[in-house]
Amino acid sequence: MEINSKKSLKILALLITSLLISFASAETYTELFMHATPISIGSPGVYFVAGANTTAMGGGDAINSQGTEVTFDTITAVKPGEVRTYEKAVNITNNAGAAKTLNMSLDSLTGMFSNNFEYINITIVASNGTALGQTIKILPSPGTNITSTGNINIVDSATYTIKWVIKAKTTATSGQSINVTLRVKVS
Repeated sequence: MEINSKKSLKILALLITSLLISFASAETYTELFMHATPISIGSPGVYFVAGANTTAMGGGDAINSQGTEVTFDTITAVKPGEVRTYEKAVNITNNAGAAKTLNMSLDSLTGMFSNNFEYINITIVASNGTALGQTIKILPSPGTNITSTGNINIVDSATYTIKWVIKAKTTATSGQSINVTLRVKVS
């Protein structure tokens, strides 16, 4: 059997090249690990506490056990043309050990609002009675809504209250309802 030296040299060159490539491709690396144990849940620094009207608006269980959520699900029906005011719907307390910033905003509004309500105003009020930031103003179309209080500073150990004012239209339909969800960002 005759060996073709040109072919042999080409095959040998390809074999050497592939070996070089395989050695160059085999890289070494070091592994690093990060462990985070345990990750536990603490208490909130800023939280809801009952105000004078909280039970009337949401019952005895209106505020969850962590103080991070309040549900007003026992508001009695607002009569046509009535203006209903809850001066102290719920309070917000800061026990975080430092000043914090609050920003309350309208998250959602569902139901037959435009047909049945003139407005809903929601205001954060300091302990001295001063309104803070902007009042959230929910108005029927084509009204101009104000959907955020803007940033409000709350010093450590302070408690602010949230005031609700609800006005039904004189032409409101009995049995109609709405749902309002507000979000309070704390930073």
